[in-house]
Amino acid sequence: MKSINRTERRPSSGRMHAHRFGQRGVTLVEIMVATLILGIVALGMAQFFANGRIGFDREERKRVATLLAQEALERTVALSYDQINAWSELRTIDTVDYRISILADVDVPERNMKTVTSTVSWRSMRTGARSATLVTMVYDN
Repeated sequence: MKSINRTERRPSSGRMHAHRFGQRGVTLVEIMVATLILGIVALGMAQFFANGRIGFDREERKRVATLLAQEALERTVALSYDQINAWSELRTIDTVDYRISILADVDVPERNMKTVTSTVSWRSMRTGARSATLVTMVYDN
């Protein structure tokens, strides 16, 4: 039988074995720091997407208002010169109320001309009242 010298004895614990090869476990502090960093990154991304959605909604309302103003202007100038007068209406699209107003200034900028202004206004939760305006001129011939 071979006798084992105590100085040659290998460690039997797994922890000592892992430490010997440069591996070690993760401490609770490291887990907490990693969780904190991931939480900050997640909050930043959530804020980024929320702001993107708000900006998208704002631009979509502006696009709709511009299209409504263009449609109202085209509908008005398609009338005969004598029928072009001021009018307004309220239209609701996707829970947003748009006020469409047409103004017709007679003899502006010259005699026998009308300046027709189409304005669409709506309320925004963040910025308050907003509007889109288009202008054209009609000549009486």
